[in-house]
Amino acid sequence: KINKYTIFGTHLNMSGCINNKIDGDLLLILKNDKEEIIIPSNFYNDDKTCFYISEKNNEGIYLDGLSTGKYVVLIKGENTYYSLKNNSEYGDLVYYTITNNDNNKKIDLYFNKYNTLEYLELDVENNKLPKDIYDITIDPGHGGADSGAIYKLGNITYKESDITLKVALLLKDKLKKKGLKVKLTREDDTRVYNYGDGGRAVIPNIVNSKYSISLHANSDYGTMTYGGVEVYTPNNVNYDLASILASSISNIVGYSKNPSYKVDNGVYFKYFTKKSIGEFNKEQLDKNLKPYDVVDGSPYMFMIREVGGINTSAYIDGRNPSQGVNKFYNSNQTAEPYLIELGYINYEKDLNKLLNNPDEFAEAISNALIEYLTIS
Repeated sequence: KINKYTIFGTHLNMSGCINNKIDGDLLLILKNDKEEIIIPSNFYNDDKTCFYISEKNNEGIYLDGLSTGKYVVLIKGENTYYSLKNNSEYGDLVYYTITNNDNNKKIDLYFNKYNTLEYLELDVENNKLPKDIYDITIDPGHGGADSGAIYKLGNITYKESDITLKVALLLKDKLKKKGLKVKLTREDDTRVYNYGDGGRAVIPNIVNSKYSISLHANSDYGTMTYGGVEVYTPNNVNYDLASILASSISNIVGYSKNPSYKVDNGVYFKYFTKKSIGEFNKEQLDKNLKPYDVVDGSPYMFMIREVGGINTSAYIDGRNPSQGVNKFYNSNQTAEPYLIELGYINYEKDLNKLLNNPDEFAEAISNALIEYLTIS
């Protein structure tokens, strides 16, 4: 039985159990009429034999690497195969691969039946992206009345929302020239709400994008004595993409010296703690709102947590109508989300580069994404 399966970014991950203990070596495989592809997996025995592909949400079966054809997911023992039926609350999924040389593939994932057996099947075929499906979503943080961070230098006040939009528009153009289909959450200086059908945390999954990149300009109290890039990640992921993004942007502004939530050079994972959950719940109750089901250790930043569905413990489920609803909060197929603090708006060296060289930032992010998508 498959107890959980998710598509996160470009990878299919899953876990489950066989009803009894199985002795001997076991393999998780993709089988078709021509070959058997071994999926590196972990098997263990408790009261029964169980398996999982990876503890990392962004690892597993790399869907874009599959050739066209029909595949069945099976567990292979020494003398037999074990089919896997659905023991989760989820049903069929449809995935479109990242555009590559103007080509795409469509993958239908569903549970099929043959006599008394139920099994997971993947059908892979060449198929152009539908008009409403995108490869990547870029979110220029803030907008309109929500200016984000501001910094006054001389007689001029600079707004985070202006900076992020300028970089996002340049980035979209560069990625389009590389052949990728890109969606922006906003294309002008208008306010975008967080949730609802037009919400910035919802759009990446409405358009079935594989990656979501939210752009911001950092700030702190007063005038900073350091700047640098900070790339924030989801929970339980390898940091390959985050590290490539941070490294590329660091060539412009360097790595941030901020030690809080740092996991690698320029890479950060900010998360809810028991203390911050208690504070958040108290704020909700003080506003006569219902507390949400916040998970200890889940991403703190909503543009990561709410985009990632069940993998990132999203919780905006509509219980407080005034705060909107994320219809993908319980989804098992989502974009893989990141948030980039490009530099510090109140550190003048970073600010000058953000104002005078937005194209450099767009080029750095574009190059990092293309490098990662090529090596995945």
